[in-house]
Formats: sequence, structure tokens, C-alpha cells
Amino acid sequence: MDSILLKLLQRESAVSPVQLIQNLLRDPSCALDDRIEALNSLCSVLESDAKGCQQHDQILPVCEEVINTICIPSLKAVNTSRVGKTKDSSQPQRLHAACELLIRCLGLSGSQSADLIESVALLIDASLRTYCEEQRLGYDSEHKDVLDVKTAVEVMNYLLKHASTLSTHHEFETQLFPRVLDTLEHSRFYTEGTASRVVGILLPKFLSNADRYQERISAIWELLLRLKTGGHDAVEKAFLLLCGLADHFFGGACSFDVTSQGEFWALLQVGLLTGTNAVTRKRAMYLLKRAIDTISRCDRTITCTDAATGLLFWWSPAHAAQLMPVWQDYILIIETLEENQVHVVKPVLPRMKTLITAMATVLPDPGCLLLHPSWLYTVYRKAFTHDNKNIHRWALLDILQLDLAASPHIITMGFTQFILGPVMSKLLQDTSLYNRLEGEKLGSCPVIGQAILPFLTKCLDMLGSAEKVQFMQDMITALSREPCGAVPLLYVTQALASVPPVPTWGDATLAHIRQVVMTHVMTNNITLRGAIQCHFAQAICNMADVEKVSLQQLASTLACLEREDGCMVRGTGLWEQVSSWLTEHGDHLLDLSSSQTGDPAPGTHLSRFLQAGVQAAIQVSPEEASGSDLPGRSEAHSIAMLLLLAVDGQMKGSQENQETALHSPAGVLSLESLLSPVVQVLNSARTHPYLPPAKADRCLHILSCLMQEHGTSEMARGCCASTTQQLSQVLQSCLEETLAFLVQKLTAEITKMADIGRVNMYTQLLKQFSTFYPGGNHATNLVLGSLQTLVERSISTLESQDSQQVSVVQSQLCCLAAMRSLSCVCEIVQTGPAAYRRLGEALTGAGRVLRLQDGFGKPADADSEHVSREDWGRAVCLYVESQWTVVDFLLWLPGNRACHALGSPAELLTRAMDNTEVATGMAAIQLMRTMERLIPLVHESGESLCVAAMDCAWKLVQDFYRDTDHFWPVMYSFVGITFHPALMAAPAMSAVFLRQQQYAGELFAMGERIRGVTNILLRHCCGYWAGGCSADVQTAEPSSTLAVQMSSATAHMDMILEAATFGPHFKRNLRTELDTIAYVKQLGNKCSVNEAYKGDERDDKQVRACIVNFLVSISRHQEQWTPFIELLFTRLVEKDQEMTKKVHRYHLNAYPHRYKNRVWQVVLVILPYISETLAAQYVDHLFNTLAAENQISVRYMVEWCLLLLLHRYPSLQSHLWDGLRHDSDKRIGIMASQMEITAHLGLLLEDKQEQEAFFDKAFPAVMPWALVPHFAVRVFALSALQWMWRYCQEQGFTSLMERHSLLRPCLDAKENITASKVWKKLTENWYIYNFRPRQDYSVETIFHSLPYLSGITDAEWISPNLFLQSPPAIWEDEESKPLPLWNAREDLRKCLYSLWKIKGPGIWNSQDDSKQEESQSEPPAEGNVQKKIITWRHTLEEPHLNMADMHIKVVRKGHLVVVASLIDKPTNLGGLCRTCEIFGVSTLVLGSMKYVEDKTFQQLSVSSQGWVNIQEVRPGELPEYVEEMRRQGYFLIGVEQTADSRNLTEFTFPDKSLLLLGNEKEGIPVELIHQLDVCVEIPQQGICRSLNVHVSGALLIWEYTRQQVIKD
Repeated sequence: MDSILLKLLQRESAVSPVQLIQNLLRDPSCALDDRIEALNSLCSVLESDAKGCQQHDQILPVCEEVINTICIPSLKAVNTSRVGKTKDSSQPQRLHAACELLIRCLGLSGSQSADLIESVALLIDASLRTYCEEQRLGYDSEHKDVLDVKTAVEVMNYLLKHASTLSTHHEFETQLFPRVLDTLEHSRFYTEGTASRVVGILLPKFLSNADRYQERISAIWELLLRLKTGGHDAVEKAFLLLCGLADHFFGGACSFDVTSQGEFWALLQVGLLTGTNAVTRKRAMYLLKRAIDTISRCDRTITCTDAATGLLFWWSPAHAAQLMPVWQDYILIIETLEENQVHVVKPVLPRMKTLITAMATVLPDPGCLLLHPSWLYTVYRKAFTHDNKNIHRWALLDILQLDLAASPHIITMGFTQFILGPVMSKLLQDTSLYNRLEGEKLGSCPVIGQAILPFLTKCLDMLGSAEKVQFMQDMITALSREPCGAVPLLYVTQALASVPPVPTWGDATLAHIRQVVMTHVMTNNITLRGAIQCHFAQAICNMADVEKVSLQQLASTLACLEREDGCMVRGTGLWEQVSSWLTEHGDHLLDLSSSQTGDPAPGTHLSRFLQAGVQAAIQVSPEEASGSDLPGRSEAHSIAMLLLLAVDGQMKGSQENQETALHSPAGVLSLESLLSPVVQVLNSARTHPYLPPAKADRCLHILSCLMQEHGTSEMARGCCASTTQQLSQVLQSCLEETLAFLVQKLTAEITKMADIGRVNMYTQLLKQFSTFYPGGNHATNLVLGSLQTLVERSISTLESQDSQQVSVVQSQLCCLAAMRSLSCVCEIVQTGPAAYRRLGEALTGAGRVLRLQDGFGKPADADSEHVSREDWGRAVCLYVESQWTVVDFLLWLPGNRACHALGSPAELLTRAMDNTEVATGMAAIQLMRTMERLIPLVHESGESLCVAAMDCAWKLVQDFYRDTDHFWPVMYSFVGITFHPALMAAPAMSAVFLRQQQYAGELFAMGERIRGVTNILLRHCCGYWAGGCSADVQTAEPSSTLAVQMSSATAHMDMILEAATFGPHFKRNLRTELDTIAYVKQLGNKCSVNEAYKGDERDDKQVRACIVNFLVSISRHQEQWTPFIELLFTRLVEKDQEMTKKVHRYHLNAYPHRYKNRVWQVVLVILPYISETLAAQYVDHLFNTLAAENQISVRYMVEWCLLLLLHRYPSLQSHLWDGLRHDSDKRIGIMASQMEITAHLGLLLEDKQEQEAFFDKAFPAVMPWALVPHFAVRVFALSALQWMWRYCQEQGFTSLMERHSLLRPCLDAKENITASKVWKKLTENWYIYNFRPRQDYSVETIFHSLPYLSGITDAEWISPNLFLQSPPAIWEDEESKPLPLWNAREDLRKCLYSLWKIKGPGIWNSQDDSKQEESQSEPPAEGNVQKKIITWRHTLEEPHLNMADMHIKVVRKGHLVVVASLIDKPTNLGGLCRTCEIFGVSTLVLGSMKYVEDKTFQQLSVSSQGWVNIQEVRPGELPEYVEEMRRQGYFLIGVEQTADSRNLTEFTFPDKSLLLLGNEKEGIPVELIHQLDVCVEIPQQGICRSLNVHVSGALLIWEYTRQQVIKD
């Protein structure tokens, strides 16, 4: 309500304003907002009315009533910032109106307002206190008697703003200031808007009190110190405070100098690395710039120390010339690292040399570093958070390549903490750092991996002895603490294993190593896992401190590293290294179990420990003695491995140096003496009535682990013959009693569910005995006799169970033990040494006791015996596995002489499939093996049964998909069943064939995700097609066998084509893992995992290798395979056509490129089998393929195919001459290829007369192309002519050269500089001058040399060695093959692919030939660089940095208003918005705010809409709007070409200018042109009559900015 209207109303009604206020307070019909507005107007009348002073007694109670009944309730009802509350747009207006009313009432109260102000201050204090308590406790309550925090801040702002009119402002300031600081410190849910009001408005007003200034600024600094140690929110608040009060901290008159405080510089480092908030980082950069600028301008001398890092910052005017460039480069690097574009960041990185040099420079005068290392660490940590991984790699490589010798003092300045913290985290967590870069060979160590070892070596050289110990211990602790991947862990452990020996590790470190192995290693690829374990074992030998490592911890750690798939395999180099180390240091290691008080005799320490270890391993606790559970195996495993290591090491030492190996008889380690307690127990185990079963089991565990660790391979047996002899003597000393004990236990004493584990252990021991004693000695006869007895007793036990009517647990367990015993002997006979084959006759009677139809049901007394369902399920699976192992053995016997007791094969197969429903693990695998053996017996009469078996096997594959322990055996069995040789001959379109096609597709799809799946299928199928797969097929007539194989291969043509082009798509992280595996493989015997595992059957390249081997093998029967070859060739050409139709143009190494490359590789393989008829049919198609192909590698192979065909079949050469006829419409690519073919083909001819005749035709055919306008064609033609002319000179074809003598001037002609460069490239090209199509025709050239020299990724290269490792084995007689494996010539092996270039250390890569010179060097460390940020000195006064709310618009210096209401395209408006923000336009006017939400607008505006003041004026409202702007003093300018328009170059913009832009098509309407003061046009020089509206607007905006904003 207008105050003038109120005065008129008062004069007419003779009612005083006080009475009007009282009436308004009592009027309930008036809305609250209207009432507040009216009260504000009435109070303003009272303030301006001089008579109001005479009514003071009436005004005071009215003001008090207004405050208590209107102001305070209204303020309490306002809710603007509580978390989770909905916001009302009218509440901010109500808040400000209520605050204005409150201040007016307090002002009208005069000197008696003290009590009212006190009550308001108490309310504010209570509100802030409540808010702080809520944030402390983490909840938001509904308080009705206090103010919202934002409301309280606003009320306080009003009080401080009008403090000069209030009599007690100092008192309430003193009361509220601590509460404001408390609010900032403890607010958990940090509200930017409220905090910015507090910092930007309230605190400066509090600091305006000169009397309390020093006290309050010191309190704020104490708050900053507390916030520094808080979390992210606290740090953000700290920087808000520093920026908001920057004038107080950096002002010259301020007595508190923040730049002299070490905590300030430490806080800046924290802020520069805040990753969650870009505003905080920008504030930190602003403060750093301002601090440096203030110090340099004021010539201050500053020395700042921090409790954690020491001297953190210093400045001296005397050294300003040295310090300023360092800090300028530092600020430039930090700012640039905020950019995402690598091309912006990369040129700045060389300036790090300035910082590194400064870090290494000690100035003698102050005696300190030019730059503290912690600032350098900040840059690197900043780089680690960049979006681009190349920046991460650069930073890490820069750290690892630091010259520590030049900066020895940094070791004491937080360097080790920095390395073991952020650097180690980055090394271990980021697998992408180890990606193989372009140009690095497959199997090479990545640059980061290469740099780790030298860096660790330099670190250890710089550290003192105590620091070395701590550093290496902390490094292993970091490994156990950080979640690390297998690839990073491999390279880090490799460095640890290779550093110079430093004895630093103790028992605690070994415990951490075990934690790393069990936590981070066990789930990884077997090769990587073994390599990491190998490195750890080598590192222990280098780093273990023998005075701090106990034998117990060492044994546990080595046992953890030595597992079934581990690296500690006997006979490897690592085993010898560890055994030698143990022999050398074993007597110096700690023995925690030793109870001796005196010093032991020299040389007996290790032997005493081993004796005590054996005693402890067989010791039985009272709980074990009274229980029935099987003891654990881990302790026996540890002591067995340590025994063999110690004995092997001693025996090797004695062989190398007979004189010094044994110091005294007491020091000799003998397995016989060490294991004598075990032998004694086992020799009495069968007859000792009181021997605890657990003790015998522990002894058996030791024997089993000893035989397992000893190994049976040639490598293990050749390790140390003396150790093998000693172990054999120990075993023989107790063998007879042990075997009798095992037979007794298995046939009579398995009575409890806990004994099932013993059954497995006992049968495993029998297998180990049979393997350890393969034959030819007394021990073998003992094992044979025991096994014979076991078979007889087991059969008898099973026969006796048939007569029992009711089964009980004990009888069922006896049956289980007997069946398991029979299966054990069956496995020994089937897969063991030949000496045990005689047991086959005794096992033929097992068929009558199998009871396949009865199963293994749960006995009647199972519940009373407390047998759980899970335990009985495991027993059932073990029984089923054993039962079907015996069945499989009986089917394996020659002539199937024992199968009559089992039933028909169809019945057996049905029962096997039924049993798969309950079988798990090894039971399911054994069922599948038996099913595979039954397939050839039922395939002729039971096709549906075979299909059912295939479906059942596939279901098991799906069931075991995530079971890593059993998946691969199941997969092998599935392939053996589904693609059994008996089924591979199934006719096309039969049910079996269709199912094979279906599952082949499933396996190829699975092979894209799991390495090695497709290998199993192709190894199996190619072996069959090549003729070496099935004994059943080989017994047939050779001609019929060949026909069946060829028919099967033809029917499965789709599978062959899929395999020929197979190549899975790997994600980058998996590609890195595969590259690392290749690196481990190329280490050879340096890494023991390569000695333990010689081959990798899961290499996906083996799929194509198997196909190639199969195709080469058919050369023995080439004529019979001709129809298959013709079909394969046709289908391959069709595959190439299909891919060409899908993708016409593609990039190097894209999937279409690699696919087509694989297709033509197979075409080259089968080329010798192509008939002339088929070649004539497709020769034109091959030429057309050259015209459509854009990748050089595929063109080379197509050219090679044509060359070989044209040479083999001369009648086809007419197609070449037809193609060389001059035709300007021909594509450039095909003409270049035809000229290359012509040049090569002449050299292939053997007969000289034929060669001369060929060149006589070739010269006139190629010559016209040397004269065409097209440069590339002309150069290729000249090259071909020169090549042929030179060859004719060498061969002495004088008459030919005379007939074509006109060619000589053409060949001697000089081209321009560009032509000479191209000519040089052509003369150096391997394909033209080093490649020989016929002599180089080999598998090596097709699959390795040509892909390498053509620039194809090395993921496509296949080494010839892989073909040797892949089935079928056909390369024994390589000379008889039409396609040799190896290239007989060395020329191509010497050629290099020179197109890939690496910049610097391998981080910045480029394939652009035009930038090769640039790629050879790093960017200069000095000079100009691209920088998309304002120069640092120009950003010292950025007002928005003092505000927390990023949506507060930046204050603009000019007064330009740009009106774009007539523009309707979001693209133009988005670009215009960005231009307006860049040049500081005060207001941008749009026709609708909906454009701001448009995605196209936002893409072009790049967030500038958040910083520009945007208003909405619809096109129809423009006439009224421009007139209003004219009244406000704006000069109206139109951007339009009119009769009276002014030239832009001659026009001077007024300060207050309004720029009206027209529509894209129609421009500015006539009616609006008449309202304008002037129209301005842009002078043009071209033909087009107009510019884009955004461009036009941008030109005028820039001209205004040039004239008005930056004119000074």
C-alpha cells in the first residue's frame, strides 16, 4: 500500500497512523502478506511524520505488539533452507518484508528498544544453537519456537545493517558473534547460500568494529585451524571463509598476516586437491595467486613452517627473481590440470622440470630449498585425479624417473610417505597404467613396469639402514592394505624380487605377504597367480632378515606360496633358489618353539627345528584323540615342503663342494632320521591297540604331502637323485605295514560319517604309492599285492551287502568304502604305470556288485545316527562317482568283456543321465566321461538317446558355468560327447547334426567371453577331420574313413568358417591381462611358472591355428578334398563380400579390417588346392575386391592371391592386361595394385624367354599410366617401370630395352619435392623391394610377417610356434607340405614397420605421418602454451570466488543489454549466450525461457547461462520493453542493413546501449526499426549479403567491449 495513499486516507478520516496500525492488528480478514505490507507503509509514515515524536508513548506499545504478534510469528513460519522441506516462492518476499517491519518497529521504539533488541538477539541465539545441535546429532527437528537458520541469518543481517540507529548494537554483536562461528563450524549439512551470507555479509560487519577487530579476526583464524583438520565439508567452509574475508587476511592495513602462517600454506595444498568440489579448488588457486601477488608487491620476507612437513613456504625479496618463475609455472600447471583436453595439458607438462629443479636447488643464503617437495607432490596427486589416463601415466612415470641423487634431502621431507601412500595406491589399483602402448611389442614390459625396479633401487640407496627396514616393511603393508589387481601386483612384486638384497623383512612382513596372496592373488589367472607367487618367494630370499624371521613363519609362508597351481614346484629354478637359501641361512633363523636356554651346537639348528616340526605335525591333542574327525593337512604340508627344500639344498651343496658341505655329522640332514617318528607310528599302527586314529592319519598326511611335493615328472625326478633315494628308503621302511593298514581300514573300519574323508585320503595314498613305484622293484610287488587284496575284499564286502534286507549307516559306509576302493584301483590300472595292468582281470568281477539300479539310498537309522542331509548328499555323490568310475573302466577293457553284467549300453546311458540330477562336482564329471564312452555304442540305434545325452551334458555346462574348479573338465567332456567321432559322421539335417550346429554356436558365443572354450571344440574337431582322432574310425577302411571325414567337414562348413575368422572382442582391462600373460611367457625360465606350465591351451589364437593345420593336412589327399576346398573358397569370398556390403570404409584394426584379414589369410592357405576352373571364375572378382578395399594389409593379401594364381595359370594373365588398359574412370587403388602385380609377376617367371616376352607386354601397358595427371598413379607407374627396367638391366635383356628406349627419359625425369619424398617411401617399401610372392609363401609370412609389416595390431599376429603346439600335429614332415611353416628367407624378418611413432617415453602416440618430426621430441619447457583460463594476475579480483552460491551472477562492468527475442533457433541462442558471458554483457533478453532448458542450447552455451543475467521478453512485448529501456537512459541500436544504417567501424557505442538482433530470416520488423535510435551494419567484402545472426551479434558485442569495457 503506497505511503502517499495512507497519508491522504489519514487526512480525510482524521485517524492517526497508530490507530490504523491497531485496527489492522485486530482485523482477521486481512491476509498476512498484505498486513505486513500495510504495516510497513504505516511505519514509514510514522518515521517521516514529525508529529510521531509527540505520540511516543502510544507508538512504543504498538511497536512491541507488532513485533510480538506479527514479525516474530511470521519469521518463525518462514522455512527456506531446512533439508527435505518444500520451498514456497513467496517465503523470501515475506522474510524480507517481516525483517523490514521489525527494523522499523525497533527504530520507532527509540531509546526504549533495548529490551526488544535483546529479545530478538536471544531468539537468534537460540535458533542458531538449536540448528548446531541438530547438525551435531544428525537430525532435523520441527521446532516451532525458533527461527530457521537462514531466517536467523537474515534477521541478524538487518540488525547489523541498521546498527547505527540502534543504541545497544555492540552488546548484541558481542553476544551473537561466537554463535555465528559455531554455526559455521558445526553445520553438518553445509548450505552454500546461508554460509555465503554469513561469510560475505555478516562477518565483514562484525569485523567493522575496530575495538574488537583483533579479537574477532583471531577467533576466525582459530576456526580455520579447526576446519583444516575436518572432512571435505569443513575444508570447503574454510576456503569460503578465506575467500570471503580475503581483504582482511591480505589487506595491507590488517595486523593479522595469514601468509606468515604455515597452516595457511598447508591448507592451500589440501584445497588444491579437493576432488569433490571444483569451486573449492578454484578458491584455493585464487588464494594462492593473491598470496603470492601480495607478498611480491609488498616485498615481504616470510618463512613458514608446518608441524608435519617443516619449512613449507618462504619468500625473500632478494630471491624474488628466482622464486617468481617457479611459482608462476606451478600455478600454470595446477590450473592447466583442471582442463580435460590432453592437447591443452600436454604442452604444459615439460614445465615440471622447473619445479623439479627448484626442489633440488638449495640456496646457500637462506639455507633452504627453492621449493618444498610437498608442492611437487601436490601436482602429482592432482594429475592422478585427471580424467585422462595418459596424464596419470605421465605423472607416475615422472615420479619413478626422478633423479633422487640430485635431491637427497627430499627423503626426509615426506617422500616415503608420498610413495607408500598416493603413489603406491595408483600403482596397485589402476590396471590401465600397464596397457601396452602403440609401438610396444607383444610380450614387452610396459614403461611403468620397467621404471619400478630402478626407482626402488634408487630409494633404497638413498635411505639409511633403519629407514630401509621401515620402508620395505611399509611397502608390504601397503600391498596388504590396498585393493590391488593382478597385473599391477605382478610388476610391483617383480621389482621387489629384483632389487639388491636388503635384509629387512621379519615375521610380521611374512604375515602380510600371506594375507596378500590369500586375498588378492588366489582368484586370478593361473599364470599371473603363479608369477606373483614366484616373485614373492624370490623377494623373501632377498629381503628376509634371518635374525627376525622364524622357521615357523617361513614354513607357513612358503606353504601358502606352494599350492597345486603355485610356483614352488620341485625341479624349477625357484625351488633350487629357495632350497639353497634355506641351506645357507637355515641355522640362523629363529625357532619360536625352542625351549633351550643355552646356545645350541653349531650346525644343528635347522635339523632340530625339522625334527621338532615333524613331532609337532604328528602330535595329537586330547580333543583329536577322543574325536573321530580327520585332522587337517596344512601342518603336514608345511613340514613336508620344508623337509624336501632343506634336504635338496644340502644334497646340492654337497655335490658342488664335497669338502665344505657338511660341517659335522650332527649337521647332516637325513630324511630317514627326520621321519623316524612317522615310520615308527606307521609300523605299529595296525597292531597298536591304543594308538589314536588321528595320529596315524597325521603320519599318513606327511607321507602323502612328501610324495606330492616330491613330484613324479621328469623335472622333479631329475632335481636331486639323492633326495629321491632317501624318500624311497623311508617309504619302503614302512610300506608293507602302511599298505596293510590302509587295506584294513578301507575294508573293515569305515563306520562313521567322519570316516568319509579318510576314505579319500587312503585311496589317494594308494594312487601315490603306485605312481612313486612304477615297477621293477620289490615295492611295486608290495603295492600290487595290497591292491589285489583290496579288490577281492571290496568285492566280497559289496556282495555281502546284497543279502541284507535293511540298510544301516554302518553297512552303507562299508559299501561306500568298498566302491571307492574299487574305483581307485580302476584308475590306477587305467591311467597308471603299465606294471599295474595285470589287476584288470581281478576287476572284471566288479560288474556284478555295482547295483546300478538300486542307487545309494539313505539308511533307516540315519536320523538316529544324526546324519545331516548335506553329509549324506556328499556321501551319495562320492558313491556315484566311484560307481561310474568302475563302469567306465569296465567299458574301457578290451572287448568289453565285463559289460554283460551291467546291462545294455542304452540302459547305462539312460541311468547315467538320470544320475546327473543328483551328482555334483567330480561325480558329474565322471558321469559325463562314462556317457562319452557309451556314445559310440548307442549312436547307430539310438539317435534320440544321443540327442538327450547332448542336452544333458549342456545342462551340466550351464550348471558349472561359475564353478572354476570343475568347469573345464565338464567342458572337455561336453565336447567329447556332443562332437564324438561317432556322431560327427551324422548326416546333414539329422537331429544330431542340428544339435551339433546349435551347440557349436553356443560355444562360439561363450568363447567371446571366456578364453579357451572355443579351443576345446576346434582342437577336438580338427583332430577328427585330420584323421587322428578316433581309434574306431582308424580301424575302418582308409577310403571310407576319408569319405566320412570329408563329409563331416563339409557338413560343418559353418563351424569351419566361424573358426577361421574367430577372434573375440576383449575389454581393455582383459586385453591388458592377456598382454601381461604374454610378458610372463617370454620371461622363460626366469619365472618358474613357465617351467611348471609349458603350454597355454586357452590361447584363442589356437582356434585359427587348428583350422590352418587341418587345411594343410589335407594335402595328402588333395584330389578327394577338392569339392570341400571349392566350397570353402566360395564361402570365404562370400564372407568378404558380406562384410564389404556392411562397411564400405573402415579404420585400421577395426573389426571389419581384422575380419577381412582373417578371411584372406585362409584363402592364401588353401590357394594351392584351387583349380584353374575355379580361379578363372573368381579372378575378376579378386580384381574388383582391390577396387573396393581401403586397407593396405587386405590389399596385399588379395594381390598375393592374384600373383600366385596368375603365375600358376598363365591363361588368366589376360585379365591383368585388360585391367591395365588406359581408362580414366578406374579407381586409383586398383591401378596401383595392378602395377604392383605386374612388376612382381614378371619376376616370378622361371623361363628367361617368358620373362622377356612378359616385360615386352608390360612396358607399353604401364607406360600410359606414368603420364596421367593423377600424382599417386603416376608415381606408382614410374616405380613399377623403374623396378622392371632395373631387373631387365640385371638380366641383360638388351634387345628388349632397345625396343623400349623411349622409357629411359621418362624414368630419368625429376619430380618435385613431394614426389621425391613419395618416391623414397616407395623405394623403402618392403612389399615392393623385399617381398617375393613365391619364395615367401609360408605360414610364418601369412600369419606373422605380413600382419606385422602391414600395421595390423599384434593381437592378430600368430607365431609359427603356436601351429606346432596346436593339433593336429602335421609339421613333422614340413618339406612335403605345399605350404611350409617357416619362411626360408630372412629378408622379411629384417624388415621393420615404420609407420607407428611414439612420442617421448611412450605416452603420447600418433599415427600421423605428417607429424613424425614433432613426435620425436617432447614439447619445449618454455615458450607460449595454450591456456583456456584467465592469466593468473587478472583473476586476483574475481568477486564470485567470495560467494558460495555459484548461481549468483557475476557483476559486470559494462551496461550492454542484448535483446534476442526475435531469434528462434536454440543453436544461435546458445552460442550467443556463451558470447555474452565471455564479454560481460549485463543482460541477455530471450523470447522465452524454455530455450534455456533446450539440450541444443545447453550444448552450445556450455553452462554460461548460469553466469548471465537472462530475462524473458516475448516478441509481442518488445515495443513496450524498448520504450521502457529508452526511459531508463539506454540508447537503442539495431543490427540491420537499412537505408540510413551506420557502418560499424565508424560507430561509437554509448555506455548504456541496447542491442536488438533480428530474426534469422526476416531480420528486424519495420515497426521496431522506427523505434530504434540507430541501425548499425557490418561492412562486407564478399558476395553473400548477410552474416549469421550469432556472428553478427558477436561482432557488435566485441566492438562494444573494446570501446567501453577494456578501453583503459
